[in-house]
Amino acid sequence: MMTELKQRLSRVQAYLEADPANTHLWFELADLNLQAGRSSECEEALRRLLALDPAHFGGRSLQGVCLMRQARLDDAVAVFQALQADGWSEPALFYNLAYALMLQGRYAEAEPHAAAAASRLDALPEAGPLHARALHFLGRVDEAVAAAEQALRRHPEHLPLYGLLATLYLDQENLAAAEIIARQVLDAAPGDPDAATTLGMLALSQQDLPVALPLLRQACARKPNSGRAQMGLGLAAMLEGRLDEAEAGVVQALRHMPGHIGSWHVLAWCRILQNRPAEAKEALLEALRLDRNFADTHGGLAVVAIMEGHAQEAQQSVRRALGLNPNSFPGLYAQSLLLQAAGQPAQAKAIHERLMSSAVLPDGTRLNEAVAKAMALSPFNRDA
Repeated sequence: MMTELKQRLSRVQAYLEADPANTHLWFELADLNLQAGRSSECEEALRRLLALDPAHFGGRSLQGVCLMRQARLDDAVAVFQALQADGWSEPALFYNLAYALMLQGRYAEAEPHAAAAASRLDALPEAGPLHARALHFLGRVDEAVAAAEQALRRHPEHLPLYGLLATLYLDQENLAAAEIIARQVLDAAPGDPDAATTLGMLALSQQDLPVALPLLRQACARKPNSGRAQMGLGLAAMLEGRLDEAEAGVVQALRHMPGHIGSWHVLAWCRILQNRPAEAKEALLEALRLDRNFADTHGGLAVVAIMEGHAQEAQQSVRRALGLNPNSFPGLYAQSLLLQAAGQPAQAKAIHERLMSSAVLPDGTRLNEAVAKAMALSPFNRDA
């Protein structure tokens, strides 16, 4: 492939020696250099092209793509926005602008551009998935599912859509649909990281580690920046009581998805279970910064306050947690600890039993037994 690319580059360069004012050839040379990973040569070809035709849409658009490849995202966004200001409305332009904004974590700004790209009849197959991912990052899961389903109807041949849809169904808590489509994807494309992660997380929710671990490891190998798969490996380690390893996995996951509240909660619990309340509080405050009305954050802060001996602060956090969600695992756990401390063991036991039947983590994974097992191994929850 690279040999063919080099041959094409040589031919275009030869043609340009005979016809140096040919903008089509300069554009082709820039595009070929970009494909070859030669950013400097691409920029030089674009400079020559735009000197001949400053308004050349293809050249200016490719300039933005070249800047993205160099991680010069602010400059890329500026190029694409300038093209829009000049009246261009090509689907690829909306797509590239949305993609550049998403790479910067500017999902709310990216979403309307991704929607515009996906809505066109001549939309790129990648536009629908990009729009669905933007909605997903914004927490608009039902809309993300609808966008992915619509894109799949228009581009049923675009295989990455199926893995994405499996992930979205999982987050929508449509577990049966998530499992069906993920298995279909793996049958058609063994090793698809999104499908492997989905099935791995479903197996993990059943504490089926022999099934979950190979799938999650496979997903991480194929997609090293998969925060979800990294978190799954962290949860698996947590299930086995390997809390240091669990924490390392969750920290790795957060590098790729720092806006995922559930991962901050898992990190906090890893630290709570290792009797490190101050560090657990740091993780919970990050979750609080993302969403001040998440019950499990306030419940986790209540547990930390109890560990630090601040009973009144804990009571206030428990009220907030259970007011937001009466079945919040951390809220119920903190309440049971407060009742134990107040000499009401019967009530504490009743709440503990209710707690053990509720969802532990806010990411769709049911791991109540896993945390209970880890707690049994934790110095924080051992008898003196």
